[in-house]
Amino acid sequence: MNSRGNILRVWLPVVLFGVLWADLVRQLSYTWESNEQYAYGWFVPILALALFWKRWLTRPRVHQPSTINHQPPPWLIALVVMAALALLPIQVVYEINPDWPLPGWLMALVAVGLSLYAVFLTGGWPWARHFAFPVCFILVAVAWPYRIEHGLTQGLMRVVANSTVEALGWFNIPALQRGNLIEISTGVVGIDEACSGIRSFQSTLMAALFLGELYLLKWHRRILLLVGGVALSFCLNVVRTLILTWHASTAGLSALGKWHDPAGMMIFLLSFACLWAIAVRLRALIPQPSTLDSKTTPTPQPSTLKSETTPLPQPSQQSTFNAQLVTLPSRYLLAIGCWAICVLALTELWYRLHDSQATGVFYWSASFPTNNPTFATIELNEKVRRNLRHDVGSTAKWTEDDGTEWSGFFFRWNPGPVRSIISARLHRPDICLPASGFRLVTDAGLDYFEVGALQIPFRKYTYDVNGGPVHVFFCQWEDGSEKQIGMLGSKGADRVRTALSGRRHLGQQTLELVLSGYVSLAEARQAVRTRLPALVRTTGPSVHQISDRSELGPATASTATAGKTADGRREMKDGR
Repeated sequence: MNSRGNILRVWLPVVLFGVLWADLVRQLSYTWESNEQYAYGWFVPILALALFWKRWLTRPRVHQPSTINHQPPPWLIALVVMAALALLPIQVVYEINPDWPLPGWLMALVAVGLSLYAVFLTGGWPWARHFAFPVCFILVAVAWPYRIEHGLTQGLMRVVANSTVEALGWFNIPALQRGNLIEISTGVVGIDEACSGIRSFQSTLMAALFLGELYLLKWHRRILLLVGGVALSFCLNVVRTLILTWHASTAGLSALGKWHDPAGMMIFLLSFACLWAIAVRLRALIPQPSTLDSKTTPTPQPSTLKSETTPLPQPSQQSTFNAQLVTLPSRYLLAIGCWAICVLALTELWYRLHDSQATGVFYWSASFPTNNPTFATIELNEKVRRNLRHDVGSTAKWTEDDGTEWSGFFFRWNPGPVRSIISARLHRPDICLPASGFRLVTDAGLDYFEVGALQIPFRKYTYDVNGGPVHVFFCQWEDGSEKQIGMLGSKGADRVRTALSGRRHLGQQTLELVLSGYVSLAEARQAVRTRLPALVRTTGPSVHQISDRSELGPATASTATAGKTADGRREMKDGR
């Protein structure tokens, strides 16, 4: 009975506190699953546990409670209470905005802070410093802010494309750089975030931090390992892009599909192996205690030898987990664990109450001009179709009577898992088009276009393609409202208002119109305003009744799960 009581007293608080971390991993996993750039996040919790266990084996010795005071200062208690209370609003907002980095970072920082406070209550400041890195390691799996990630991605794309073109010139292979594209004799090769090295950059960052902690390197050596790993990863990606482009120039663009993914995996494995070798080398440079000159160590006196045989306190202790060695802050762990469960329950209750009060849903779809003699569907590659993960869709291109060229892309994600929201919000012009050689000239903001009783929001862009203007109108729509804010990812306040309205698991759809042949954006805008009522069909049934792709018209059948790529271009895609 006593043994069972001890196990319950030790493990029940730990398990309940683990609910906080389990929910954090659940929320972050939506990004890991939907965005290939963060797929390495699945390994981070496991590696963090391994680092924590390694630190546990060398933890500082905990003195007797009568000889140590772990009483936290008042400001720290107040900070912990505020962090715990902040869990509820963060959870409510993050529940329907899994693609928004801000609540992800806030939730991760709260979990890290509450965990470090538990460590502090167990062993004081020495323990908090000792276990800080393993506890904070989860932060490498949180999505970066969009501005930082997008700016770094676009910069790396252009640098890789420029470096590849220069290297091809050394081998007398004619090539021309157009933004993120490389034009060769057999066609145009696109450089996306995979080939730019951004994916390898992020995974290498995680690996360098892990190896530095695994071998307990000094901070200056860890920084050296980090810089060396990132530089190595980028150089190897340039070599990989050079080889693939050279192969495409001799064997044709079709060869990319065969060699692109294996080359990417080979480069990743080679990069990680080299990084590991660097870490091992840096560790070997650390002087070991056995190499110290024995002359510098005074000869121990007999009394010293006698005292070393007695169990005196040591700076650290080697052992496996044993509840008798430490006194866990059971009440604190129980309180945080129970509060985490309450937060989950209250969040679910909030959305369920509003779901039950939801009214009718407005729905519309695209109706492209199939009767136009120049109408044609746009066939897109298999990899982009898998990335989109949409339920229904339609793509088309045609020429208007005035000679202007139009392209349309309509995709819909039916109500369902949270990951459908991420997929809908990830594929936007400012993210996808630069990889196809589009250079952003103007982001003209949001404008509303009337279609019957609907006010459909479109964000307007002007891009430069081969020296000519291309105007893009993009609508991101969420079911449940006649007039919407549009482009939910543009403002944090819009996301918060959506959470406060209690709307969840709603269908998502996007409509993108690409126009060329118009001199100005104002001229293109007027054309869209005039033509849009014929391109949009409003329907009455609930989204739950929409399961047949035929509702989207003839253009859907062949491209129901299509992705986007321009004719004659082959986008270079891969994992890591």
